Formats: sequence, C-alpha cells, structure tokens
Amino acid sequence: MGQVHGMTSSMVWSRRIALVMLLLVGGMLAGCAASRSAVTGKFDRPAEKNVGAEKVSAFFLFRHLEQQHGFDSIPKLKAQGVKDFDNLFRDALGEISNVSPYVTFTESPADVNNPKRREELDGFRRTHDYTLDIDFFEESSFAEQCLSGTVSLLSLTLVPMPYTWDYTITATLSDRSGKTLRTYQRKATLKNWTQAVLIFAYPFHPLEGKREEIYSESLHDIFRQIEAERVLKK
Repeated sequence: MGQVHGMTSSMVWSRRIALVMLLLVGGMLAGCAASRSAVTGKFDRPAEKNVGAEKVSAFFLFRHLEQQHGFDSIPKLKAQGVKDFDNLFRDALGEISNVSPYVTFTESPADVNNPKRREELDGFRRTHDYTLDIDFFEESSFAEQCLSGTVSLLSLTLVPMPYTWDYTITATLSDRSGKTLRTYQRKATLKNWTQAVLIFAYPFHPLEGKREEIYSESLHDIFRQIEAERVLKK
C-alpha cells in the first residue's frame, strides 16, 4: 500500500509540474492584438473657437470606474483608467479656449474615509464658476473573460479568443450653485484577441494604445462640443 501511495503522489506531482510547464509555454507563446470601435455619440456639427470669450474658472472631477458583470455587484472606483491620463487631459483641454484657472481632482475609493479630501472636493465646487464631473466607466463580462481564459489555457492560445470591454464616458457640467447645465456621453468598445501567432501583431495593435485612443478621442470631442455651445460664460 505504501508503494502504491508513493506512486500516486509521484504521479500527482508529475501532473502538477506538467501543468506548470504548459502554463509557462502558453504564456510564452501568447500574443494579442487589440481593436476598437468608433466612438458613438460624437458631436457632428462644425465647431468654431470661442475667441475673445471672458475667462471662467473650472473644476474637473474625474472618476475611473469598472464593473465585471457576473462578478462585481456594483461599479467600483479605481485609481486610473490609463497610464498617461494627465497628458491626455492636458492635450484635450486645448479644445476649450476660455478656461483659466482650473483645478483637477481624481476621486479615490479611500475618499469615503478621508474627511479632508471630501472637504477639499466640496471647496473646489464652491469656488469655481463651473464643475465638470467626468466618469470613465469600463464594463466587461466575467463569464466571457473566464471562458476565453480557459480556452486559451487549454489550447495553449492556439484557439483565438476575445476579451471585450465597453467604455462609457459621461461628462456632467454644473454651475457654482450645483445646477446641472449639460450632460455629454460617448461610448466605445475595445476588443483584445489572444492567440499564439498574434505575438507578431502586438507591437502594431497594443491594448494600452487603443484604450488611450478611446479616452483621448472622447475627451477631445466633449470639450469641442462645450466650446461650440458657448456654455462656459460669466
């Protein structure tokens, strides 16, 4: 019986080692290529710069949220959506010609336990002519991601499998009193395909770059619409 038990343990360890090796080989072979949809809800009219408009102060409040349906019960705040968000925002802000000065604030999940941060946020709202709340909401399906991950693992990424994220960018403009003046929304979908041969496509279609494109294009278009509507005024 001891010998049988020893053989069984040996077989178990052999299988574990084989599984680890498969995972390593699969990871080494895995490649991916991302694609994105067009941004929907875009402003479709000509936009002229609001040259000579009186300057206004603005407070930009950012929230980066995510929800994996089937796993997360509610949308969850996260620290950031893309690595270079500050640069993307600075570039897009050029679409609005009469904002000066301005302040930015990124809401954190820990703010619920930080009275100082909450007080600071409320103070920014009260002391600026306008507040623009911008939510970046990323949605995905736990079932889809789990299935894609399982098939990729079992096939050593030979079977192409998709991972999908839906993005909704919502901007709500309000005045100093808190009255809502405008609401803007843009949507897009990001898909990342995983397969061994796609390792050669990754440098040309990286996931991070496609996600940045969605954020940047949405911000530029929302700010361009705000400029065209001449809504920021004393």
